[in-house]
Amino acid sequence: MKDFELALGQYILYRNLINLTEPEYKIYLAIKESTYQNFFTRDSIKEIVELNQILMIIVNVEKEEILQWIN
Repeated sequence: MKDFELALGQYILYRNLINLTEPEYKIYLAIKESTYQNFFTRDSIKEIVELNQILMIIVNVEKEEILQWIN
């Protein structure tokens, strides 16, 4: 939970800064596949992600490939 708290704060800060300087850009939070499956599928976490309009990329770290884009 602490890692999510830190990541959420950084994401919101960076998104705000990017919106001020390059409003056409989008910022995504990259999530390891296992972390997504074990943490981000919880209803409470899904609500927080939606509330904060977090864009995510789910990645396979070993294969270095994007598995899913979540807008």
